[in-house]
Amino acid sequence: MMVWVAANGGVRAIGDAGEVTVQTADWQDSATGPTLGRPVDETVTGQVSSLTVPVRSATVTDRASGQEYDLGDGVTLDAGPYVLECRPAMGVSDGNRSARGDQHGSTELAIRFDGPVAIRRSGRDLTVAFEGQEPVTVGFSECRSDPATITVPGTGDGVATAITHLSSALRTAGPERSHPSHRDTPPMVELGDEVSIPDAVADATPETGLELQVPPSMEYLFVGAPLAYYLGAEVTVTDRTHPRLVAPSIDFEYQFRELPTFQHGVARLLRQTFFFDTLVRDVDGDATDQRARLASRYGLDTEALRRCSPAERLARYFWVSDADLPQALPEWHFSTYAAPETRNVRCLPYLLDALSLVYLPESSELRGTELLERTLDDCYRSGSATSGSVASVDVVKPELQAGRVHAWLAPGAPIDAFKPTPRAYENRRRYQNDSGTELSVAVILNDEEMADEHATVSEIYRERSADLPLSVTVHEHLGRDELAEVFATPNDFVHYIGHCDTQGLQCVDGTLSASSLDACRARTFFLNACGSYHEGLDLVERGSVAGAVTLTKVLDRQAAKVGTAFARLLVHGFGLEPAMQLARRRIMMGKDYAVVGDGTYTLAPTPESPTVGWLERDGTDYRLRCEAVSARDIGDSYRPPVSDDALLHGTATETVLDTDELLDVLRQQALPVIYDSEFHWSAELAAKLTDGN
Repeated sequence: MMVWVAANGGVRAIGDAGEVTVQTADWQDSATGPTLGRPVDETVTGQVSSLTVPVRSATVTDRASGQEYDLGDGVTLDAGPYVLECRPAMGVSDGNRSARGDQHGSTELAIRFDGPVAIRRSGRDLTVAFEGQEPVTVGFSECRSDPATITVPGTGDGVATAITHLSSALRTAGPERSHPSHRDTPPMVELGDEVSIPDAVADATPETGLELQVPPSMEYLFVGAPLAYYLGAEVTVTDRTHPRLVAPSIDFEYQFRELPTFQHGVARLLRQTFFFDTLVRDVDGDATDQRARLASRYGLDTEALRRCSPAERLARYFWVSDADLPQALPEWHFSTYAAPETRNVRCLPYLLDALSLVYLPESSELRGTELLERTLDDCYRSGSATSGSVASVDVVKPELQAGRVHAWLAPGAPIDAFKPTPRAYENRRRYQNDSGTELSVAVILNDEEMADEHATVSEIYRERSADLPLSVTVHEHLGRDELAEVFATPNDFVHYIGHCDTQGLQCVDGTLSASSLDACRARTFFLNACGSYHEGLDLVERGSVAGAVTLTKVLDRQAAKVGTAFARLLVHGFGLEPAMQLARRRIMMGKDYAVVGDGTYTLAPTPESPTVGWLERDGTDYRLRCEAVSARDIGDSYRPPVSDDALLHGTATETVLDTDELLDVLRQQALPVIYDSEFHWSAELAAKLTDGN
């Protein structure tokens, strides 16, 4: 019997006992014993024999005695009152946050019941099985409210103090911090004349005995922030020329080299420490034989290391010596190239919340083949329907370092990276507590020549509504006031198909400039029109979290390919930047498309991390490599479609399949696959390979 969210925000259970529904309520204090979380006082209006919940982590406690039981692979409990508290896997929530794109540790699920009962773990699924039909109490609570705000001066010492206290988001200083369920949202940072640290933040800041000492410059503070945050290290500004990490209590010191080498040293140490923590940690249902073998290979005594202090454990990691370690590390998920300016200090909590590496921004000149000047004006989206010119964009090519997804928090419009802004991150936080349960999509056709794209994307959204609470509204040939009304209306996604010039988005009675809007209530968007970059940035400044845009003129036919691919990827759980990275593979001029705002944002999270397949011919067989694509699930596990083993994000599985085995895999699930350097959906590729055989 599976538990998931009903459209009305309740919890639905379907199984042997039929269907029963419980409405979530405010959590009340319990007088029946120790309270973990806040139990609800509304019960299921029927009896069930079992419940299965996909979870990230879980604990079970005897409500009478307070005894907590180790779940491991499972536990059998005698008669008595119990409460099972879970951090649900992505896609299971109270109807507020998971369906609305913020899947980072949003809710906790509590199930109260009486034994005897057997609790079993299989991968992410936790099953509670009763001896007969029994009543249960189910409810949700918010894991966090709006984070606290700390205020510091915009000086080196002030920023160092802020970074020190951002570690208050860590639920533990132990290796379990590598799992996303043990990291909450860091406090927000504001600049002021004096230091102001809320008591709750000061109390939650870990005392690890580690100290990161850096020279007095913003460059060192920005680059060192992710490492200090994850280690829970105190950050201090000194007059030293070389940064160093010290733990006086155990006489430990590690000296880094100066910038720019410092940023690579930070990335290497953070990645290694994080990886070793994933091998050592003890999170319910998280252990795998593969990780146990790796821990043994690197000489890590997991039980002993879990008992060590944070400084002692880090020092022990430095003893690991393996020439193949750099190749064994999971690929890092996310890096940001941030201008070390005072105005960007308020972005640090958001970057650290995603565990982004931070590099100093460097760029190189574009090669002629990377953004071609094209003269086929009659093919461009800005053809006969427009008399205006396309707005110019200062395009830069970032020097990319570690990471699968990249952000450019610096001047210029990047290729191969998304363009965040401080306002985008603030908009994301504003939407976290939005209580809507149904995704609303608005599709706008203001270009009759692109009716095929309009019909296709509308159908994609409607098809997905069978599995996802989603409503689609279609608009055609809008005037300026009508288009402004669409952006002023709360929508989760607005897909605009039309033209754009230096004056704005074209309408039947002129153009609408996004800068003229008082506010934008479209959470995300796609402006599939020539040169829409500046309009997209203006939508973010007026309230959106993120959106897809174009950097220059685009071809009608290629725009349609990108638009349809991007739409389908979004509603299948891909974040905006990963979706755009894949969608751009449908066309030659993919670098003409970019994402502005927070490109890590996910419009429609799914219970399992979205996965991509990379397929190559291997003689008469095929070699299929699968990997999860996410910019926010670092430290979590996923199950690839061709393996029963749980893998860490950043690692891939590779399988050799004959033709029939491959076709079975491709037909069983919707999976984007890269084959012959081209993007395909699995069902389409299966049909193509079948026809080819």
